[in-house]
Amino acid sequence: MKKTVLASALITAFVSGSAAAANVYDQDGAKVDLYGRAVGMYYSSDDNSEKGDQSYFRFGAKAKSEINNDLYAVGVYETEVNASSKDEGLETRKAYAGLGGNFGEATYGRQYGAYTLISDYTDTLEEFGADASGTGTDRFGTGKSSSVLKYAGEFSGLTVEASYQLDNNAVSQVDGDTSSSFGVAASYALPVGVKFGAGYNSGDGVDGTDDAEVTALSVAYDANNIYAALLYSMGENWKDKSGAETGTDYDGYEVVLGYDFGNGFSAQAVYNYLEADMSGTTADAEDYFVAAAYYKFNKNLRTYAEYKADQIDGNEDILAMAIRYDF
Repeated sequence: MKKTVLASALITAFVSGSAAAANVYDQDGAKVDLYGRAVGMYYSSDDNSEKGDQSYFRFGAKAKSEINNDLYAVGVYETEVNASSKDEGLETRKAYAGLGGNFGEATYGRQYGAYTLISDYTDTLEEFGADASGTGTDRFGTGKSSSVLKYAGEFSGLTVEASYQLDNNAVSQVDGDTSSSFGVAASYALPVGVKFGAGYNSGDGVDGTDDAEVTALSVAYDANNIYAALLYSMGENWKDKSGAETGTDYDGYEVVLGYDFGNGFSAQAVYNYLEADMSGTTADAEDYFVAAAYYKFNKNLRTYAEYKADQIDGNEDILAMAIRYDF
């Protein structure tokens, strides 16, 4: 899962950002950092489609060079190899470049959309969660998506982002037109450890269907070894990535409560709930709890377990167990 917005020591212990990076080049105002992780992971479940090895390897590089005193260039590439026996393959997670300075950063390529700034408030687990916010990989430019033009800036506690996806390949229009999406988000942090955020995202549906839209409001507390966050989302037609969905309204809630014991141990309790309303008929699309425990041996090695207790009839619980090495 994903995530760089919540950057305090506590949230860094929870989320899946790389804990270490190796500088391999730093000369004449240009530097290159390499980072990655190796994860050995197993899912235990009565659902055979979920059960089994989930190991993977991730590798990335971030380059930055000074153009002048006010401007710099940046480039990022990140890929992942699925090492499980069920689904081997190579996936490009990020590939973008751009310019930065006192104004912020303007980048283009495969990257996170602006909406992720808000969904990251509650997307803190390693494996599960983030199912009620409306965010997703290649889902109308909300999560990791290709062809995204993005602006991000930070100004005295206020972070603002705006993104425009020029070509959403997941949605194929009947007449051959290009599908697009856009998102805006803002987050404000107070000195006392409280943050507030709001975001909006809209994407083209298939010809003859309504657009996919989602709005999210988030609040978080991050201090005194405690992390607590709440997200509320409301939208329509966003769950089907193909854009064929229409007339379906969604209301979602995500809740996170975490504590860092200060001795390498940390724990989280997470709840995700999503209700779908189809022409006046409501149904639970997501409804589950997650209990998670983590232990960090040092900045490189950690182990963790996350138990997902699914409340929807027919869905089985899943226990994820893993050991992870960051470099």
